[in-house]
Amino acid sequence: MKTLLDALRSRATWRWLGTGALLLMLSPCADAAMLQEAVDLPNRWGPNPSASDYGWRYDELFTLITILISVSFAIMLILLVLPMIRDRARAGHKASFDHGSSLFDKRFTATVSVIVFIVLDAWVLVIAVRDLREGYWNIPTELEGAYRVEVLAQQWSWNFRATGLDGEFGTADDVITINDLTVPQDRPVVFNLTSKDVIHSLYVPDMRMKRDANPGAVNQAWFQPITAGDFAILCAELCGFAHYQMGAQLHVLSPEDFGAWEQDASMIAVAGFDPEDTEAQWAWDWKE
Repeated sequence: MKTLLDALRSRATWRWLGTGALLLMLSPCADAAMLQEAVDLPNRWGPNPSASDYGWRYDELFTLITILISVSFAIMLILLVLPMIRDRARAGHKASFDHGSSLFDKRFTATVSVIVFIVLDAWVLVIAVRDLREGYWNIPTELEGAYRVEVLAQQWSWNFRATGLDGEFGTADDVITINDLTVPQDRPVVFNLTSKDVIHSLYVPDMRMKRDANPGAVNQAWFQPITAGDFAILCAELCGFAHYQMGAQLHVLSPEDFGAWEQDASMIAVAGFDPEDTEAQWAWDWKE
């Protein structure tokens, strides 16, 4: 027992224990990094790279907010810890405190409040509104080459409708899919969204796009994919007990591959068109 106590008092023992604990904590990170590099898994420590042309705006704003909040948090910790150390009770010093009611304290509080408002609120708000105006709210039109998609959400699936080759909604060659959407790369994709029952929210994380689908209203959203591949579509609004199952797949094809896919999909739609199938006749006049 004495030998164990002597070992615990030894600085060398604690150094070895500290080094071992540090290596133990870092080893999962190293393993995760090697696994990430080996099998090209999605990034578990942050969002995947943006796959839309305006996604960088949201990534930069998120980074800016994180930095500002982190710096502010560090400053507040310092302002809290320094008085605790300076004014604590210790040998030859009695603990002291005040209520912050002096003129200096009031001026200091007012100054900090103004700085926080300008740096953390007003500055971020200006950047956010600019990004929304130049990106998310700047919805392209059909004349600008937009690929149009009508979205009918319901518990618990996504119904997608594209115009097909004739460019008109509500015709025999409309490409109708459930939980599966194919769009062209490097071309704006514009959505009209509504809901059949409750509020849903179309969320495409890799495109940095999210928009509610409300019953009785048609909302608009858009993105322009710059990366070909398969991406997840989620529902970001609690819509019932099976909300977690309301997922879909987004397929982004190169312009050449998309042209071939659209032609085949339109032909299949025409061949399978049934005018008596009222459930499939849910198209509406496009809303700009």
